[in-house]
Amino acid sequence: MMKVKIGFIGCGGISAAHMIALRKIKGVEFAAMCDIDVRKAEKSSATYGGRVYTDFRKMIDGTKIDACFICTPPFAHSGQEELCIEHGIPFFVEKPIHLQLKPAQEIAEKVRKANLITSVGYVLRYFDVVDAAKGVIAKNRISFATGRYYGGVPGDGKGWYSRKSRSGGQLVEQATHIVDMMRYFLGDAEEVFAYKTEGINSKIYRDYDVEDTSTLLLKFKNGCVGNLTCTWLWNGFESGLEVVGKGVIITYARNTLTVDNFRKKTTHVSSVDPMLEEDRAFIKAVMRKDPTFIRSDYGDAVKTLAISLKAHESMRTCKPVRI
Repeated sequence: MMKVKIGFIGCGGISAAHMIALRKIKGVEFAAMCDIDVRKAEKSSATYGGRVYTDFRKMIDGTKIDACFICTPPFAHSGQEELCIEHGIPFFVEKPIHLQLKPAQEIAEKVRKANLITSVGYVLRYFDVVDAAKGVIAKNRISFATGRYYGGVPGDGKGWYSRKSRSGGQLVEQATHIVDMMRYFLGDAEEVFAYKTEGINSKIYRDYDVEDTSTLLLKFKNGCVGNLTCTWLWNGFESGLEVVGKGVIITYARNTLTVDNFRKKTTHVSSVDPMLEEDRAFIKAVMRKDPTFIRSDYGDAVKTLAISLKAHESMRTCKPVRI
């Protein structure tokens, strides 16, 4: 079997979940671990293998890798994707892919010209219940969707999440999963109108400058409409999406799908590990040089990013914004 030698850029947070999943996939070899905090890279290397680096440029120059996982925070995207493209290295990058739309679009164009295999961490797309939901949606006359993403302030307000210049805020960094599900279920959006509230968390957390709540109204190209409300005022975590059509309500929440057509309500609970499926799809695509296994590549992810960033533009201008 062909071996796929993997390099990691960023060895904290979400990278650990990917490493756990990748270790279960036949043919994967951990070749390099890179983090600006050498202790994180060394810890990952001790567990999974691979040479240790603190500079991703030296990693790509110094170790032969067949694919790269980019698991850096949003503010730290500073040339990793471009260097992978330059060297023809397929890459997986965690969401959000960028904090600015134009650079992301430029990267997407470079990926397209290089005909490079890429994947983005919109992990919810890999649940089997999401496949089932898409099947139900395709068979019904759908009109609108309504979503929510409620949580508390990550890291108790002490990390990079609370600074908009570093995370993009809740909508860009976290609720992007529900934005993406709305696109995945209803197709591309053409206009967004958004409002925000602020002033509560900023009085509690010293460096907090993200909105407390945002609410979006979306118009889709197929004529459907949707709304999404997000907040960091909650103490726990709750997210979900309802899609409504003629005589049917399709409710999706993480690993659970409920279909209600008034006469019968059916609930499906997934037993799939979506991150394992997501990583397996990327590795299979790299092995076979076939991108069709991937459900969200870089170019597709730019469309999801655009909705969030245009929503922030609408919050500033108090006007609808074309996407």
